Amino acid sequence: MVSLLDFVYDNCLFRQFKVNELLFVEYKCVVDALKLKIWSQHNYFIYVLSGKKIWKTHQATYEVFSGQAIFIKKGANIVHQFFDKRFCALIIFVPDHFISDVIKQSDVPFFALDKKSRPSDSVIRLQRDPVLTAYFKSVFAYFSNKIDPPASLLELKFKELILDIVSSPGNKSLSAYFLSLCERNKACVREIMERNFIYNMKLEEFAQLCGRSLTSFKRDFMATYQTTPGKWLVRRKLEYAKHLLETTDKNINELTFESGFENPSHFIRIFRQSFRITPLQYKKTISG
Repeated sequence: MVSLLDFVYDNCLFRQFKVNELLFVEYKCVVDALKLKIWSQHNYFIYVLSGKKIWKTHQATYEVFSGQAIFIKKGANIVHQFFDKRFCALIIFVPDHFISDVIKQSDVPFFALDKKSRPSDSVIRLQRDPVLTAYFKSVFAYFSNKIDPPASLLELKFKELILDIVSSPGNKSLSAYFLSLCERNKACVREIMERNFIYNMKLEEFAQLCGRSLTSFKRDFMATYQTTPGKWLVRRKLEYAKHLLETTDKNINELTFESGFENPSHFIRIFRQSFRITPLQYKKTISG
C-alpha cells in the first residue's frame, strides 16, 4: 500500500507548493505498475493535464482523461495505469478541517442541502464549469514561474477552490459531502471502515483516517461493531470475496488483490477455515 501524500511530499521529482497541511503538486507519473493500491490521510483533487488513469473503489470505476477532474476522499483506492501517453496532473491535497473551516467562515449558500443526496463512494467526479476550468489553469500557471508564490496567496487559492465548489450548482454531490464535514467533529468510524475495508492497511492507518489515536480508535470501533477491528476486517473481506466469486470471473490473484488479502495462499487458507471449502470449490457450487 503506497501513501500518496508521503510519496509526493518532499519528493524532488515533483514541484510543489505547501502551506501547512495544504499542498499543490505538479505530478508526473513515475510508477510503472499497471495497478496499485494507494491511500492518503487527506482528501485530494486530481485535475488531469495529460494521459489517463482509473480510480477503482469496491462500488464503481472512474476513468479520468485529460481535462477532467475528480475529488477523492481520504482513504484508499485501487489505481489502474496506462502508458500509451504520460500521465500528468495537478494534485491538490486538502484535509477535512480546512474544508470545514472555510465553509463555516463563508457566507456562500450551498446548492446541496438535501442530506439524502450525499454520496457514499470515495470518488466524486467534478462537473467543470468555466469558473473551475479557469481556476485549475490559474493554479497550474504558478508552476511555470521560477519563483514560488507567497504562502498567503496560496492559502487564498485553496479557499477559492472550496468556495467555487459550493457555489457551483453542477457539483451538488461534492457540496453535500463538504456540508457533512461541517456537521461532525470526528470522522465516522463506520463510514471510514466501509469505504476502506478491502485495502490491506495497518490499524494505525485506519486510526489516522478516523482522526483518532490507536487506543481511541479501537475503543470506538468496539462500540460501533461489538468486535475487534482484526476480526471484523477478515469477515468483511471474506464477504466481499464471496460477492466477487458470485458475480465475476476473476482469478485467484485478482480476487486476492481486490479483497485486500496479503497473498493468494493466505486468502485460500482463511477462506477455507471460514467456510470449509476453497474459493474454487465455492465457485463450482454456485456455477451449478
